[in-house]
This record gives sequence, C-alpha cells and structure tokens, in this order.
Amino acid sequence: MRNVWTIFKKEWDRVIKDKRLVFSVMLLPGLMIFLIYSFMGTALNNFAQEETAKVAIIHPVGDFTAIYTSVETAQTSQVITILASEIEQYKNLIDEREWDLLIIFPDDFESILATTIPEIELYYNPNESQSSLALNRFNTYLDVYKNALIAEKFGDTTVFDVAANSTPINTNEAIGEMMSMLLPMLVVMFLFAGAMSIGPESIAGEKERGTMATLLITPVKRSEIAFGKILSLGVLSLISAVSSFIGIISSLPKMLQLGEVDINIYHFKDYAMILVVLFSTVFVIVGVISVISAYAKSLKEANTLITPIYILTILVGVSSMFGEGANSQFYWYLIPLYNTVQSLTAVLMFDQNTVLYILITVTSNIIYTLGLVFLLNRMFKSERIMFAK
Repeated sequence: MRNVWTIFKKEWDRVIKDKRLVFSVMLLPGLMIFLIYSFMGTALNNFAQEETAKVAIIHPVGDFTAIYTSVETAQTSQVITILASEIEQYKNLIDEREWDLLIIFPDDFESILATTIPEIELYYNPNESQSSLALNRFNTYLDVYKNALIAEKFGDTTVFDVAANSTPINTNEAIGEMMSMLLPMLVVMFLFAGAMSIGPESIAGEKERGTMATLLITPVKRSEIAFGKILSLGVLSLISAVSSFIGIISSLPKMLQLGEVDINIYHFKDYAMILVVLFSTVFVIVGVISVISAYAKSLKEANTLITPIYILTILVGVSSMFGEGANSQFYWYLIPLYNTVQSLTAVLMFDQNTVLYILITVTSNIIYTLGLVFLLNRMFKSERIMFAK
C-alpha cells in the first residue's frame, strides 16, 4: 500500500506543484462555467426584455384609449396622436424600423358605427420583433373594444364562461425538472473533460518521454503502479469536477432566469449522493482513459483515441434532456456513464427510488473500475504494449 501512496503522491505533486496545472485543472473549470453561464443568462434576460413600443394613433377614440391606458405603462409603450397628413411619414419610419406601430381610425369613427362597418388600419413591420409584439398587444385591446361595442349594441352576448382549475404549482418540482435537464449533461461532460486534461499525460506522456520505462523497472509492483495512477488521477479529476459542479450550481439561477425563485431546494444528503455518484463515476472514466493511454504509443495518439469516447459521453449526457425523470428499470443503472446521468436525474427530481438507483450505480461502477485496474495491470505487465514504438 505504501508503494501505491508513493505513485499517488508522485502524480499529485506533478499537478499541485505546477501552478498552471492547478489553475487550469482545479480552478479554471468552475470559474469559466460561472462566468460564461452568468453572461449567457444576463444576455438572454436582456434579450427577452421588451423595449418601449412606439405607437402612433390617428383620430383616437376615447373608449379605446381608456382600454389600453389601463394596461400599458410608460415603460411598455409610448403612444402619441398624429395628424392624417403624417401617415406616410410614420409608415416610412416603421419601414425603417424607427417606429413600431401605426393605428388609423376613420374620422368620426363613433358617429359612422350606426350606418356602416368602418375599417381600422394597423400598419407594422413584420421584420421587426418589437413591432410585431406591439401589433399583438394592441390587436388584443381592439378585440376588447369590439366586444364592448357588441355588448352595448346587442346586450349581453355571453353564451358560456370557462373556469379552469388546476392542482397547486409545485415550485420544487418545476425547478428540479429544469435542473435535471441540464445538470447531469454538464457534470458528465466536465467530469470527462477534467480527466482527459491530465490522464493521457500521466501514462501516454510518460511512455513518450521514456520515464514510464524507468518506473516499470523499479521494485514497485506494476499492479501498485496501475492502482496508484488511477487513484491519483481519479482524485484530481474529481476536484476538477467539483469545481465545475460549483460553477454550474452558482450560475444556473441566472442562466435559467429564475429571478427571485429560491433554488435552495436541495439538502446536504442530496449533495452527498451527487458526490458519491461522481466519485464512483470518475474512476470509471479515469480507468478508460488510462487503458487507452497505456495502449497508445504517444500522447497525440492517446488524445485521438479518447476523442470519440468523449463525443459518446456528450451524447449520453444529452439524453437527460429528452426524458421525463429517471428510468425505473434497474438494468439501465448497469450501463457506465448512462447510470450516472440517470442517478443524478433521480436525485434532482426527488425520485422515491433514488437510494436504490445510486446503490446499483455505485456498485456497478466499482466493478467496472476494478476490471479496468486489472486490465491496466495486465497492460503494464506486457512489454509489447508498454515499450511499443
């Protein structure tokens, strides 16, 4: 066990004593995620906020004015009255995207209602989103005004009313659903990315530089070298993943534009279960990367071989966005990486079988890790593989 610790300390010191690696592996992932997602959330929020709509009305009608002024504010619209001689001028402004909406009432609109069906013209620019939004809002006000005139002319024309009732909104469930769509995908992606950033260098890099050959001829058992490598890389990758996890959790409220909604719906045991799943998963990922790195003849070849698996990992992570909660069949939790996505989904959505799913996931991950350690040990004992040129 002392030799395992020696290998562990060697790999740990390689990263910890390099300030650039400490920053890029442990601090940068969480910091970058927080900054990028916070910026995206702010940008999306600003994009979603409507600007003040500019509306011009010709021959405004008092009752219609009373309807829209009861809803519109100075922040939502700027409504002015213009003369009939200015119609073409404002149509040009709308065409040039400098104005949003023009409403043209016929002269003496209320007087001619009894003898004819007057036409109200709305002019807008369909190529401008703000103009289309203003059209939709003021069209609604015109419908309300039309219904008021019908009621005034014919009395109450209501045939029936509709009353929609629903179960109370479960805020925790809604937030959990949003988190379960994004968090498992992001965590698995960054878990693999963290391991990929340091794993190939530890084995394929040492093979390429010749230092692995020196390590293999020492009195240390090759099984201890294999276990020490996987253990050290697993811990370092887990730190990187936790950094990413903290960055994601910190930035998601702004990314999802939750406003004043409290997302502190998860407790210590929920975060503990998430960390247990991540801890078991990271060793599977590190084991796969280590085996590929041991097989590769150079660092470049190792990265090339790992890339398709990284793409597959992304696809597995994306699967969390297309489900309706965690799968209930236990055999899904025997599939590496997919079991992590499903277990995280179960935790985030408060599934009643979460503990069972996590037990199956962790147990299967431990078995896969032991199998990968055994395979890596066999590869380390193969002179043909470890000294291939």
